[in-house]
Amino acid sequence: MLMIIYLIALLLLIASVILLVKPTFFLDFMDKYADSTGLYAGAILARLGIGILLLYMADLSRFPKTMTVIGWIAIAAAVVFAGIGKTRFVKMLRCRWVMKLVGPWARPLSAPVFLFGGFLLYAFA
Repeated sequence: MLMIIYLIALLLLIASVILLVKPTFFLDFMDKYADSTGLYAGAILARLGIGILLLYMADLSRFPKTMTVIGWIAIAAAVVFAGIGKTRFVKMLRCRWVMKLVGPWARPLSAPVFLFGGFLLYAFA
């Protein structure tokens, strides 16, 4: 189970580097696959899985309360995505003003993603 957390942290670190080097990569991906049921299901299942994993493994971390809170936030995000349904999820991804707002901030947003990945590695080391 700990290896899964390390893998998630590593994927976050890699995603932050991709976001820094080519900020349009994730925006283009979301635009291309927004209608995909797999993306919708993946968004829900990933958040649910990470949330449950963090709740389950929180006692092994250096920050058990923090991991518990992050776990519950991830589960809440999964419930919200499931609650809004696929149609609204697609509308959210295709919302042009949001993408225009996020676009210029993609590179600066890579820093918090990198820091969160590093925090996960540190917390469970």
